[in-house]
Amino acid sequence: MRKKASDIIVDLVSSLQGAPYPSTINNELYTIWYEHAQIAAQEALHFVERKRAKEAKDTSLDAMVEQVQPKQKK
Repeated sequence: MRKKASDIIVDLVSSLQGAPYPSTINNELYTIWYEHAQIAAQEALHFVERKRAKEAKDTSLDAMVEQVQPKQKK
C-alpha cells in the first residue's frame, strides 16, 4: 500500500473516530451509523497497520523499482 493512500485512510479513520457520540445527537439513524462507522474505522486502521508492518519487512518492491528506473546521472 502506498504511503499516501494509507495516510488518507488513517486521516479518515481519525475523522470518524472524532464524530460526536450518539447521545449528543439523539437520533436513532445517527446511532446506527455511528456504531457501524466505528467498527469500519477500526477494521481500516488495523488493515493499514498490518500492511505497513508487512511492507516495512518486504523490500523486494523497492529492489524491483530500482531495477526498472534508469539510473539518474549526477
